[in-house]
Amino acid sequence: MKRHLPLLLLLLFTVNLFSQTLAKNSKKTLYLPIVTSMNFQAIATPFHNAENNFRNPGFSIGTELNYTKKNLTFQSINFGYFFNKYNGNAAYLNSQFIYRPKIYKALHLEIKFGPGLIDLFLPTQPYTLINGNWEKSSDHGNLAIIVNTGIGLWLKPNIASNNIISPFVQYDIMGIARYNKSIPVLPTTLINFGCRIDLHHNKKST
Repeated sequence: MKRHLPLLLLLLFTVNLFSQTLAKNSKKTLYLPIVTSMNFQAIATPFHNAENNFRNPGFSIGTELNYTKKNLTFQSINFGYFFNKYNGNAAYLNSQFIYRPKIYKALHLEIKFGPGLIDLFLPTQPYTLINGNWEKSSDHGNLAIIVNTGIGLWLKPNIASNNIISPFVQYDIMGIARYNKSIPVLPTTLINFGCRIDLHHNKKST
């Protein structure tokens, strides 16, 4: 339970941030979109050997709040999981500030940055030497702080509909702090293909 306490604290902080934004918009109906993606993870420096990403699949799901009526700035919360056979699977939770300007018609650029936490699982059963004998260890992983930044392209159709799907592609850089004693920061990259689903889209939005 103690290992997961920071994750719970981050979640509570993000929920509080969301609730404050919701309170500001209490006079109007506010709908939260669903943002989901399939991602591919690699332990690598940014923009290096991108083909390695496609060996480690994963997924993420979350939502976001719009800060302004111009649909330029957002705050997101996301839960994700990726599978890495050789380095271990991981679950993460993060919250990011997003700047998403329109660059040409329905095409939008996205720049994002924010903190989070990641729970790293060991790829094999660990053992500890006790009184000359190797015994199974109860330590199955490591909880670490992460800093995310990324860039992406979004396609948001401008259609008169109550439901709208906006596909996107993103390239994320995730720095995992205090990975171990010899590696203070572990560079990780993710390539994301996903969509934002607005179940109650306002046709007047841009």
